[in-house]
Amino acid sequence: MRWPFKKKAENALIHSFEMGLRMMQVSLYKKLQSEYSPTMAGEPAGVLAAQVVNYLKGEDIMAVTEHSTEPLRSQIDRIKHRIPESALQVMAESRSTREVVVATLRMRGVLEFMLHGESYLQSDQHQRIFGLLSSYGGEFPEEIKPGRYLEIAQRYYEEHFGPK
Repeated sequence: MRWPFKKKAENALIHSFEMGLRMMQVSLYKKLQSEYSPTMAGEPAGVLAAQVVNYLKGEDIMAVTEHSTEPLRSQIDRIKHRIPESALQVMAESRSTREVVVATLRMRGVLEFMLHGESYLQSDQHQRIFGLLSSYGGEFPEEIKPGRYLEIAQRYYEEHFGPK
């Protein structure tokens, strides 16, 4: 039997993650697209920005490429060698980006473990997330909670777009 308060807590966690993730993705994408646009044509700049965001969320770029349709698949193939280096550069440039990425990865890890249990710890996704957290997580030792995650994501959004 599932306890009602557990379901409510799970729903709150999922809602916080979805809201914060949406703010983080939009903000980081727009930031990167504007940085890449002066040196790349418009569409490739957007593709690189989107894939760097995916990489920093712990996504498998090969799987993203495989599930994409043409011409996007070819565009990702042309720039995928730049993704890890671009992600490292983005993380090195901005403390607020590191903070929101670390918070996103921690929330995602908790959610994935909640949904998949012990098998998540053996997954490739966990390994990608753990790799990023190993590099940047120590800078932000505070435990992440849904409300705190939303605050971090909101602050990051406002940093790039102003108050809502």
